[in-house]
Amino acid sequence: MNRFSRLLLASPLLVATTAGASNGPQYAGYGAQAMGMGGAAIANPTDAVAAVNNPAGMGLVGTRIDGSLTATTGQLRSNVQGAKNSDDVLVFVPGFGANYQYRPDITVGVAVSGYGAGIDYGKSVPAFGSSKVKSELAQMLVAPTATYEFQPGHYLGLSLKLGYETLMLHGLENFGASNDRDHALGAGLGIGYLGTIAPGLRLGLTYSSPVWFQKLDAHEDIIPNGRLNMPQQAGLGLAYDSGPWTFAFDYLWIDWSSEKALANSLTQGGPPGAGNGPGFGWRDQQVFRFGVNYHYSERLQLRTGVSLANHQVPDREATLVSIAPCNQPKSLHLGLTYQVSDQLEVTGAYMYDLRHITKGEGASEGVEAGGELHMLTVGLGYRF
Repeated sequence: MNRFSRLLLASPLLVATTAGASNGPQYAGYGAQAMGMGGAAIANPTDAVAAVNNPAGMGLVGTRIDGSLTATTGQLRSNVQGAKNSDDVLVFVPGFGANYQYRPDITVGVAVSGYGAGIDYGKSVPAFGSSKVKSELAQMLVAPTATYEFQPGHYLGLSLKLGYETLMLHGLENFGASNDRDHALGAGLGIGYLGTIAPGLRLGLTYSSPVWFQKLDAHEDIIPNGRLNMPQQAGLGLAYDSGPWTFAFDYLWIDWSSEKALANSLTQGGPPGAGNGPGFGWRDQQVFRFGVNYHYSERLQLRTGVSLANHQVPDREATLVSIAPCNQPKSLHLGLTYQVSDQLEVTGAYMYDLRHITKGEGASEGVEAGGELHMLTVGLGYRF
């Protein structure tokens, strides 16, 4: 077994995750270079994390290994019935990918990605309970991926998504939370297509099934059906190369409304934990991503982008935003890559999640929650 093959097999053991959030518990971009282009990567794969955005993208990146570290910082604030709270965020999230060109028309690889959200106010919120409010959702996906070039320049990709999640809810006694932490395993599938449809123009299509997780037994009395699955999503991407310029566009649909724990209204009417019990009240998101990359020289690339989405949390569901701060749907991005040698490249990216405050209406009257986040990513890529 050669050196790269050993690294590829060991890679799922190298990364653990906890995460901040942009589109729900998802980042606006996965992969250090994609992060600098607003996340627009469905038709523009650049590294071995490409499978997260489109499994077929691994067909274009060759044999390589990539790792990154994202630092998320900012302040999240809430006002719940006059109780003002804040949390100064500092979270470090690794990412990893490896890909191997098994044959000229076949690749095999793996991508590891993190998702999550949480809050730690360090004190109680009377409307929620008597102990200190702290919430933490962390999800990790390990995606073994294979691609096949069925015609020159046209690729199909398939990912098996193996998931692990942990959920902790503390200080929510008034909702029936047990102040415990629980863990679950899950699985799903991702498929994708990537092809050159005209000179310089690529089209990408991708679909991910839900990642179905085991029941969280410690929270079955508060979460509908005791399960917190990752929703299905589908996307379309276009990328166009013109001289030193690459222009990329993604559209992504995230089906939050199909998962009861996320979609059920806080005032759903059923008892906590039942299929018709209270949830977060999220609606589907339509995400639009635009990115530009410029090859300034043989060694240096510069890039920028923007990610725009509708807010998945209606104002009438603002109450639980204060414990699940996933309401920054618009972000600005900058990035660069420097080619140190023929094999080694270094990438930096910065993302600013624009400040957004959700102001409650109806049953959530008197609640305001939100904030702003900054993310700085440093990545290394090595081509074999």
